[in-house]
Amino acid sequence: MMRRYAYSYSEGDARLSTPVDSRQGGIMSRHLGLGVKSLLIPLLSFLVALVPVLWIGSHALQDVERHFGQRFAEQYSQLHTQRMLTPLSTELALARRFGDLTVTREWLSDIDNEERKARFFAESEGFRQQFDGDDYFVVHHDSRQFYFNDGKMSPSRAPRNQLSRSDSEDSWYFRMMDSGAPTRVQVAYSPALDITRVWINVRVDGENGPLGMVGGGLNFNRLLASSFDDQPLGVASFLLGREGRVLAMAEDGELQATDLSQVDEGGGVLDAAVEDPEALAEMLASARESGGEVETRTLEWSGEERVVAVSYMPELDWWLVSAVDPYAATLLEKRWLWPLMFALVASLGVVLLVVVIALRRLIVNPMRRLSQSAQALAQGRYDTRLDSDRGDEIGDLSRDFQRMADQVQAHTEELEERIRQRTMDLTLANRQMSEAKRQIDDSLDCARVLQQAILPSRDMQRCAGLRHGVLWSPKDTVGGDIFVFRDFGHDRGYLLGVIDCAGHGVPGALMTMLARAAFDNSVNQVGPENPAGILEEMDRRIRRTLEADSEAHGVTPHMDAGLVWVGADQQQLTFSGAKLDLYATDGQRLEVLAGGRRALAFKRRGEFTNQTLALVPGWSCTLCSDGFLDQAGGEHGFGFGRRRFEAMLLEHAELDPRAQVAAFLDALACFQGEAHQRDDITLLCFQPAVEDEQDGTASATSNIHHGHDEEVPWTS
Repeated sequence: MMRRYAYSYSEGDARLSTPVDSRQGGIMSRHLGLGVKSLLIPLLSFLVALVPVLWIGSHALQDVERHFGQRFAEQYSQLHTQRMLTPLSTELALARRFGDLTVTREWLSDIDNEERKARFFAESEGFRQQFDGDDYFVVHHDSRQFYFNDGKMSPSRAPRNQLSRSDSEDSWYFRMMDSGAPTRVQVAYSPALDITRVWINVRVDGENGPLGMVGGGLNFNRLLASSFDDQPLGVASFLLGREGRVLAMAEDGELQATDLSQVDEGGGVLDAAVEDPEALAEMLASARESGGEVETRTLEWSGEERVVAVSYMPELDWWLVSAVDPYAATLLEKRWLWPLMFALVASLGVVLLVVVIALRRLIVNPMRRLSQSAQALAQGRYDTRLDSDRGDEIGDLSRDFQRMADQVQAHTEELEERIRQRTMDLTLANRQMSEAKRQIDDSLDCARVLQQAILPSRDMQRCAGLRHGVLWSPKDTVGGDIFVFRDFGHDRGYLLGVIDCAGHGVPGALMTMLARAAFDNSVNQVGPENPAGILEEMDRRIRRTLEADSEAHGVTPHMDAGLVWVGADQQQLTFSGAKLDLYATDGQRLEVLAGGRRALAFKRRGEFTNQTLALVPGWSCTLCSDGFLDQAGGEHGFGFGRRRFEAMLLEHAELDPRAQVAAFLDALACFQGEAHQRDDITLLCFQPAVEDEQDGTASATSNIHHGHDEEVPWTS
């Protein structure tokens, strides 16, 4: 705290008089003295140093865990691959011995010889008991007879089935025989036997060609259980068959095998779990080409980082994919880290103690003595001498009392310089903000052009037999309203409508892109003659698109829509709407075809129905978004309203559609007055040319308006 003193001079001597500050007791009061600060500052320094040390140590530990995770994933994949191949190798060797038996070849060479048949079945019983699945099969090539025995069924020497090339369930046999492969291992579900096995198929050849096939099956579930009985937490393993199909998965100590009797070609794929399916496909291909080497890589797996190891089993044409969470799996014992952490904290504590003692001896105690001397001077004891003959900073402090004013001036000039620098920085920031605003405006202009590109203005102009007018006025530079049109030729008809997406501005414009894509795909899927079907398909596609993304739950996907199909005969139109109505009038009568009560993609699904209306010469049809009806104005600031809108339609029904739109715009501007536009506005007025009016010359021109930067809305 800086004190104010009064100075008196006599005979050239300057003497310090009594201080003018009357708060004498405040000199002795302190909130935090140097003694406390000498402890707090080293302690704070200790904590500041401890934070980066802990941060670096934690990241180093994560790197170590990631390294151990890669090694663990590689060794885990190798171990379980061998555990799976060992019983398969044993079973394959046993099946080959079975096929190489003399009795097997003799009987298959002469299948009607009862003596050979008896010897074969007597010998095969011993092999059946040695096979893991407690079963075996034999196929005679010429007769296509299939023999099968296991420990459950009654033993039989008669064929269980006869294979046929025309039967898709028997294609496994003919594919192997045609390929000429001596052995093949495959996992499959046999509908005829109602069992799932890992089948070991061994081809048996004679001197004059193939004799048939023998083999046995391993219990698929038991093979998986014995291979993954030690599945640890934090590790997910997937067994993939041909084409990357999932045959089984083990995760969090639970094993799930694919029900091959219910899934065509066996299991799903891992694309849903892997953020980068292409990277996983590269690993699968590389593992197959490497001939047994384990491929490891860090991938995004179900939204989290995982160490993925892939090993290939050429005997089966299978892959084993293991995804290891290096932070969940117990890969590194952390108990040995605690002594190291304790030693680090103890060392820093000793350093803290040494710093505190040094600060007290070198700074705190001399400053306390200096403070006592300054208090003595303030109390009038002028014989007190300041400790100014020290050769350190404290001595300099005693001598610098007289130069305090110069220091204050220097600090003032420094502050002024800082202010000038801050002013320059603010000026530069302002220019940068202006440039950023310009870039944003340019981006919005580009978005406006892109949104105009999806408006079907030119297609409507080129459609012979259609007179139309369009009012399209976004609230901002871009908006959430669009109109759609598809011409399917003079021999079929055309489809047109209005779509009002929730929101306006950039979010609304993006929703219009989604709406246009859903409309085009739905028309291609359903056909133009069924507007209600198109709305239902759009509703399904929009829900599927937004509900599939977990980040899209905060998006409001509601869309009001009205679609009209006019056939080539021009005798009637078909309408269906979602919270949008179709108005038809000749100036005397007004027909209103009401749309469904719920919007597209609403929380509760709506029902959409087709309504037909006969086309009469001189009648005008109008589709309008709710922005027109809800526009505030008038004396009390209420919305334009449905009654005023219907009266306006009746009043101007005798005009052509383009003139009607101009009249509607004048009526809206008069009602709106000085009020701001509340929402995007789209109005589509059209008169289908019935047979006695078609002359092939009906057309319209199009102009684009944006309510954000022009005074007159866009009409066509």
